[in-house]
Amino acid sequence: KAAAVGENGELEHAAAVLHPKLGAPVRKVLGKGAALIPSSKKRGGLGVALDIPLGHKDAAFVRSHFDGMEVRLNDAPRANEIMVAIAVTDSGRPLPRVGGLTKDQIKGEDGLR
Repeated sequence: KAAAVGENGELEHAAAVLHPKLGAPVRKVLGKGAALIPSSKKRGGLGVALDIPLGHKDAAFVRSHFDGMEVRLNDAPRANEIMVAIAVTDSGRPLPRVGGLTKDQIKGEDGLR
């Protein structure tokens, strides 16, 4: 999940949308989801690029799912707007080679491992 506020906005406005308002509904739709949903926020003008971080929904330390997606809208955010985007994948990166915890090793105890 990511958000960009327009020129008259504050980063805290983006944080207020992303954290208390967006996480729970996303988890409800996806099911499970013990790991924190990674997020980013920025302030910018029309066409600003949002970099949406991605990760495994049940275990934050699964490196094969560390990724990101760039999203931009040519006419957003305007000065008094907040642009919000969500990216969801059904797997990790193809052919991951960074080692670490694999999805088969997830214990599901703490959202990390």
